[in-house]
Amino acid sequence: MHRLTLPLLLLLALAPARAFACGGCFSPPSPQVDQTVVQDAERVLFMRDEASKLTTVWVEVRYSGLAKDFGWVLPVPKLPTVGVGSTAVLDALDSQMAMRYALQTKAAENCRDPYEGCVEGHAVYPTAGGADASAGFDSATDASDGGGTGGGGVQILSQGTTGPYDYVVVKGTEAQVLYDWLTGHGYAMPDKAKPILQSHIDQGNVFVAVHLTNGAGVEAIKPITLQMQDADPCVPLRLTSIAAADELNVVVTIAGPGRAVPKNHLAVELNPLRMAFNWYGGFDGGGTQLACPAGSPTGVTCGRPTNFDQAESAAIDEAGGRAFVTEASLAGADVQLAAIVLPAQYTDLAAVTNLLALANTLTQPDWVGKLTPDLADALGPQLKLAATFPTITTLQALADLRACAQFFANPMGGGPVCTLYNGLPDPVTMTESQLTGIVVDGAALAKALQDNLGTPLATVQAQLAGTARVTRLAMKISPSEMDRDPIFAFNPTLPQVQPTRPVAMNQVCTTGWWPNSYSAQGDHWRLSVDGLGSWVVENAVNLPQDPRFANAPLALTVQVLEETGAPVDIAPGDVPVVVAAIAGAKPGEPSLPANLVLKTPAPWLPAASDPLVNNVSPWPMPTWGCTPKKCWTNGALPPAAGTAGCDAVDAGGSDGQGATDDAGAQDADATSGPVPGVDAANGWLDASGLGDAQTDDAAAPTTAQKSGCQAARVPASGFGALLLALGLVLLRRRPA
Repeated sequence: MHRLTLPLLLLLALAPARAFACGGCFSPPSPQVDQTVVQDAERVLFMRDEASKLTTVWVEVRYSGLAKDFGWVLPVPKLPTVGVGSTAVLDALDSQMAMRYALQTKAAENCRDPYEGCVEGHAVYPTAGGADASAGFDSATDASDGGGTGGGGVQILSQGTTGPYDYVVVKGTEAQVLYDWLTGHGYAMPDKAKPILQSHIDQGNVFVAVHLTNGAGVEAIKPITLQMQDADPCVPLRLTSIAAADELNVVVTIAGPGRAVPKNHLAVELNPLRMAFNWYGGFDGGGTQLACPAGSPTGVTCGRPTNFDQAESAAIDEAGGRAFVTEASLAGADVQLAAIVLPAQYTDLAAVTNLLALANTLTQPDWVGKLTPDLADALGPQLKLAATFPTITTLQALADLRACAQFFANPMGGGPVCTLYNGLPDPVTMTESQLTGIVVDGAALAKALQDNLGTPLATVQAQLAGTARVTRLAMKISPSEMDRDPIFAFNPTLPQVQPTRPVAMNQVCTTGWWPNSYSAQGDHWRLSVDGLGSWVVENAVNLPQDPRFANAPLALTVQVLEETGAPVDIAPGDVPVVVAAIAGAKPGEPSLPANLVLKTPAPWLPAASDPLVNNVSPWPMPTWGCTPKKCWTNGALPPAAGTAGCDAVDAGGSDGQGATDDAGAQDADATSGPVPGVDAANGWLDASGLGDAQTDDAAAPTTAQKSGCQAARVPASGFGALLLALGLVLLRRRPA
């Protein structure tokens, strides 16, 4: 796979010297073009009510360009009802269901404080818990009137305006005729789009063509919603291949009667041992921090390592480039979307009577972090701030109002005039009397907020709660791999998949002593993954380069997920054959042909777990503030516990009496004792830094259980920061 991406079926309105296509955008033939399209991901939400058979789809696009050039065409199987949704709803869904690693801090292993040997006894090093538990991831076209034909054999089925969009739904009988109609109405595309258009026409599809309304800016773009009867989910990637760049990120969330499974694509599970974990500053200091689920243990930080996207892409490549990761699959009732608007916010807005009162409201605690594009979109039509602030957007105007309210209220520097520059040649100036004189209908604002944010969230929440399962699948794919449209079905017997993948880490002091500079220490860490093992690594950020894991597969498993039964594991050598064999799979039929003979894959076994470290080296006397205790000598082993006339400290089994290795360190029994996270039958077993290692009465697992990836493996499988995308879903007609 490659790296960069362009849109799925994003068509730009026809402009001079530009050529764009169904399935993506094309490099303009002339350097005179002043804007380009930027789109590297797509989000889709697919819901189907099994009782009413009503299918609802949300799709979202991220676009960078001129508003007059924006166009969007979506093929669907039946005449839909077209509406708009809220980006905030999709963000709330991502917050709950995006895959993330839950990194648990555990007690340090074999770490003693050098000040134990000092009369002063200064405790300047951590003595339990290892690293700071709070560390995280460093984280419009001109359509014909009415129904009938649009000319040249293209039939206009419906048209109208919804939110910031003008739309028209058309149907054609021949690709060339439809191609000419779209091109003539502002949607340019290359000749190679014609056979793909014809394939949709042959399936009976209709096409929804969308433009921004006159006067609407790019910032007004919102998700489009489509409702129609009785359809299966499918993403038309073949259209994307016409003009997509190097890589497209696809996230599809599907609610239905069971766990959603890709019919004509494989499924992979990511190998955590190829991730770059690091405790200082998070997952290698630059990952994406995500919220941990409610009820997570203290000291857990959740997020994605910096190399997550690269690892996911490479894992999918190991499955022939045509595979999904099941990031989460939860019972519908367990998907609880966080409230976008708090009840107090409706009350606050309803009491507003003028613009100054609104500005003061925005400074209240309930509004911290709530100034979002969605909020501005909801309130903008009622506020009509363009008349007062013609040079800035509604969102910027709301932020300026809040800043000025804080300025007016500041007893140290406030005043009657507030001037904000916003990087513009002409500043924005506000006075208290000016703002007080601008009347605002608070009740109308509260209703707009409810209609645009509160109600959509509640509607989606109710739909999800009424389904048996909600599944989130993700993939990264290159144009050359887009030779089929992903189709999905459901398997009600497959287990749930939690979005969090547990990983535990604790610091390991290989010398037996905390390093002199804890914040920049160069010692080791123990990384433990339930079901795989526990290893001491020098630097967890370089885990992918560790010789024990550098050649490990990126995909822990490659599988076919059928609509019944357990997953079918696919051996690496069989991947090309299986990818070809399932290309034509359809819902209601097995994906794998009955006569296909497959090898039995050998499970990948990671390196054996490392035993507990339990040794001590000569005492490194602190360089300041230390008067040695009796029998404590810099560079010599500490006195054994119970030595007459000496001030000795029991060091958790390392009593100074063990054999001494070549480096002068004594080993109390480095090969004995349970391994944290692996030998504990009921979960993690802490390795105490100053006392004896805790023990568990449960029998230790077998070697196969310690090493085999099949034993207690994390179930097969998240866009933190705003992931706007074109999520284009082609809905297949369900068989009669």
